[in-house]
Amino acid sequence: MKLDTLTIRHLRNLDEAVIHCGQGIHFIHGLNAQGKTSILEAIYLLSNLRSFRDSDLSALVQEGQASASVKGLFMLDASTEAELKVELVQGPKRFEKRAYINQKLSKSALDYFGVKLFHSPIQFHAINLNPTSTDLIRGEPALRRSYLNQIIASESPPYMDILKRFQKTLDQKNALLKQEERLDLQLLNILNENIIQTGAFLIHARLSYLQKIAKPVLEFLARIAPLQAPVNLAYRTSETLYFTGQFEIPTVKILEENLQQKLTQLGAQERARRTSLVGPHRDDLMFKVGLKSSSLAPDLVNVGSQGEIRSVLLSLKLAELEEFKRHTGVQPVLLIDDFSSELDSTRREFLLNYLKNSELQIFVTSTDDLSGSLQATGKTIRMSRGKVI
Repeated sequence: MKLDTLTIRHLRNLDEAVIHCGQGIHFIHGLNAQGKTSILEAIYLLSNLRSFRDSDLSALVQEGQASASVKGLFMLDASTEAELKVELVQGPKRFEKRAYINQKLSKSALDYFGVKLFHSPIQFHAINLNPTSTDLIRGEPALRRSYLNQIIASESPPYMDILKRFQKTLDQKNALLKQEERLDLQLLNILNENIIQTGAFLIHARLSYLQKIAKPVLEFLARIAPLQAPVNLAYRTSETLYFTGQFEIPTVKILEENLQQKLTQLGAQERARRTSLVGPHRDDLMFKVGLKSSSLAPDLVNVGSQGEIRSVLLSLKLAELEEFKRHTGVQPVLLIDDFSSELDSTRREFLLNYLKNSELQIFVTSTDDLSGSLQATGKTIRMSRGKVI
C-alpha cells in the first residue's frame, strides 16, 4: 500500500510538516541538518515503531516538547482511506510509544505489526537503506543480530514474541548467576530449558532466512560488481559455523540438542563468570569471501575495501527487499538515506537504474541535486531549516 499523506509533529527538528506523496520516487533535497533524514525516520517509525538512527525515544522528540507524532493516510480506493499513527508521549519516567490503526490503540507492538501488515488492507512496511554506510559489516555483532531480529520479525511477527520470551529468560538467568548466595540449580535448569527451546527457534528462523537470501545476495553482487569475489553468508553459533545457501539447515530438534550439549560443556564457566555464554544472543552473521565453506575463508571485514563492503551491503538490502515481497506479497516502501557522491559511478548507476525500474514507492535523501536523474519518475521535496519549502 502506498503512503498518500504524511503528517509529522515535533519530530527531531521538524516542527510540523505535511507531505503529500505520490507514486514512484520522492527526492528529498537540502543541505545537511535541514530535516531530510527526519522525514525518512518518521516513515520508518510509522512502519517499525522504532528509529533506524537512535534507540532512545526521547532523542526523536523535538527539544522542549512533551510529545511527537507521525500520521500516515492511505487511500484504499477513491473514497476510502485508512490511517496509521504513532505517538511518543512523555510518561512518568520516560517517553512512551503509542500506536494506532484507524484511531484504535494497538495492544502491543506485535498486535500493531500483525494487523497493519497481515490483517488489514493497509499492508504498509518500510525498509531503510543507507548505501554509503558500512556499519552493519564493520560494527559489533550486536548490530547484525539486531538486523536479523528486525527483518525476520517484520516478515513474521510471532518471531518478536519468541525473542521477548528468550530475552526475559536470559535476563532472569544472568540475574541468578550474579547472586552472591548459593545458586538455585533447580531454577537454573528450568531457565536453561527455556533458553534451549526459545533459542533453538530463533537460531532456526535466522538460518532459514539467511538460506533464502544467500542466492539473491550473490546474484545482486554479480550485477553490481561483476569483478568482485563472491561472498558467502555464514552464521556463527557457540558450537559451529553454518554456511547458508549451500547445505540443509539443521532442524529445531537438532539445534536444541546442540544448545543442550554446549550448556552442559560451559555450565561451570557460566557459573564462574556469572553470565550466560550460550544462546543466540552470542551469535553472529559473518561475510566470508569466496564460496568455500571453510572457517578459514577470509572475512570481508578484514580483506574487503570500502567499495567492496558497500557492494555487499547494497546486495544484502536489495535481497532483503525482494524476499520481503516474495514472502508477504506486500510491496514495501523503500527509504534511501544519503544517496551521495561517495558512491562510485558503478554502484550509483546500478542503484539509479534499480530505482527507475522499480514499482515501489521510494523516498531518497541527498545533499547532491539528483533531480535530473530521478525527477522524471517522481517528485522533489526541498527542505530548509526543518521545513518543507
